[in-house]
Amino acid sequence: MHAQIVDIHVNNQDENAEFARQTIVDGLSKPSGQKQLSTMLLYDERGLRLYDEITTMAPEYYLFGAEEEILRTHSDDIVQVMHSGVTKTTDTTSTRPETVIELGSG
Repeated sequence: MHAQIVDIHVNNQDENAEFARQTIVDGLSKPSGQKQLSTMLLYDERGLRLYDEITTMAPEYYLFGAEEEILRTHSDDIVQVMHSGVTKTTDTTSTRPETVIELGSG
């Protein structure tokens, strides 16, 4: 299998080029300290599947499991801390469930 090189110049109207170009512009247009480039630019579909397998199933890569366990065990505490500085309303009958979403380190 040969690597595909995508020409991202503006004059290239290819769908893959437009996706790559917009992804790069979006990622580098963010404020300082928040700039990023998507892994979609680095890996093809097969590479992304291999990456997912390594990071979620390989015992040597313990971070995914450790993060998942922390969230599973301490999600109520995390939500409580998130709201510790929020002024409570007088309506104590309303208890909406909340969800903590972990977006990953990327």
